[in-house]
Amino acid sequence: MILFRNVKIMELEPPAVSEPTDVAVFEHEEGDRGGTVAAIGQKLQTQYPKAKVAGEGGYLSAGLVCGHTHLYSALARGMLVDIAPSKDFAQMLNHLWWRLDRAIDPAILRASALAGCSDALKAGVTSLVDHHAGPECIDGSLSVIRDAYEAVGVRGILCYETTDRNGMDGARAGVAENVRFAKEIDELRASGEKPLTEAAIGAHASFTVSDETLGALAEAVHTTGRGLHIHLAEDKFDAVDARHRFGKDPVERIEAAGALNDHSIIGHGLWLSPSEVELMNARGAFLAHNARSNMNNAVGYNNLLPTFANVVLGTDGMGADMLEEFKFAAFRHRESQGPWWPGDFLKVLYRGNALIGRYFDRDYAPGYPGFGTVKVGAPADLVLWDYDPPTPLTGDNIAGHFAFGMSSRSVRTVMVAGALRILDRRPLYDDSGIQTEAREQASRLWKRMEER
Repeated sequence: MILFRNVKIMELEPPAVSEPTDVAVFEHEEGDRGGTVAAIGQKLQTQYPKAKVAGEGGYLSAGLVCGHTHLYSALARGMLVDIAPSKDFAQMLNHLWWRLDRAIDPAILRASALAGCSDALKAGVTSLVDHHAGPECIDGSLSVIRDAYEAVGVRGILCYETTDRNGMDGARAGVAENVRFAKEIDELRASGEKPLTEAAIGAHASFTVSDETLGALAEAVHTTGRGLHIHLAEDKFDAVDARHRFGKDPVERIEAAGALNDHSIIGHGLWLSPSEVELMNARGAFLAHNARSNMNNAVGYNNLLPTFANVVLGTDGMGADMLEEFKFAAFRHRESQGPWWPGDFLKVLYRGNALIGRYFDRDYAPGYPGFGTVKVGAPADLVLWDYDPPTPLTGDNIAGHFAFGMSSRSVRTVMVAGALRILDRRPLYDDSGIQTEAREQASRLWKRMEER
C-alpha cells in the first residue's frame, strides 16, 4: 500500500479541488485491485500503518495524457545535420523527417523511446500515444518501444505508421508489424497480465497510402479490434491529393475502407471539411490537436476545432510537456479569435483519458470510475504537484492556473498503475544512464542521416 497524506485532490472534469485528505493506493502487485486507488479519507495512516508514504501536501491529480507523439524524434533535439532549406511541408518531410526515420536502427529506437518516456514522466505525463516510423527497422520495432515503456513505467498506445513511400514490401511489413504487436498484447492479457501498452493500427498519411494498403489496414482494424492512427490533412496538400487521386476527402477514404471507428485517432486534421468532421463525430473518432507542431511547420490553423466532438492534445513529437502544449493550444486559439477559452482546453486536456480508456477499459471491472480521476477504484496513474499559488486555486480557476501559473516544474511525484516512477523529483529508474545512452545514439543517428 502507498499513501499520499494531506493532499488536495485536483480533478480536471468536472473541475474541482478538495479539502486536504489522504489517498491510499494498492501497489501494482497487490492482487486484482493492484494499481488502483484503494481509499480516500482522513488519517488513513492508522488504517494502513505499514503503507509507504509517497508524499505529503500539494495537489494530487490523475496523470496527463499525450494523445499523439513520435518518440523516434526524441533524438532530433538540437540536431547537427545538414538539412536543405524547405519551402513547404512536403519538402520538410523529404529533407528532414524521412531521412531521420530511415536512419533508425534498434539501438537508436530503444534510446529514443527511453528518453522520450523519461521526459514524459518528468512532465507529469503518465500516458503516451506513439506513432512510430522506421522503414529500415520495422519487424519487432513496437516490441522494442514496449520494452522501453515497461522499463521506465509509462502507459500508452503504440503503432507503426504504415506507408507506401518506401515500396509495397515496406507497406506490407508495416501492416504486419501492427498486427503482430496487437496479437502480442492479446497474448499478454490472455496470460493474466495487465500490460502498460496497447496497440493501434498505424498509417502515415492519406497521400502516402494507396487503396491497396488502406484496405489491408482496414482489415487489420477489424481483425485486431483496434483503431486506425493516422495523420490526415496536416497540410493542405494531403486533402487535395485525396480528392485528386481517389475522388474522396481524406476521412471519407477511411470511412469507405471501413477503417473509421471509435478507437480511431486522426492526427492534425487542419484541412478537413465540415462534412468530414460530422463523419468523425458520428463514428466517435478522436482528433489529436498538435498546436506547437502546427505552428512550427507553418501548416495553418484548424478553425473547425470547436466542432469536433473528441479533441485531445498531442505534441507530434515535440516533447511531452502537456501543460506547455495546453498553453500554446489556448493562446494560439485566442490569436485566431476562436470561441474557446482555457476552460475549454482543460476539457480537451482531460479527454486524453477517454482515449486511453477506449483501449484499456478491458483491464478493469465494469463500472470502474475510469481514467483521469482520483476516486476509489480508478487506475492509480497519479501526479503530485508541488504548487503553492499566490492566489486561491479552486475548481473554478484550475484552467487559469494551468494557463498562467503551473508548469512541469511543479511535478514532485509520479505514479503509473500503482508503481512509483518519480519520488520527490528523483526518478526511480536509471535516468542518468538513459540520458547518457541517448546522447551516444543521437550522434549515431545524426551521422547515419548525413549518409542518406
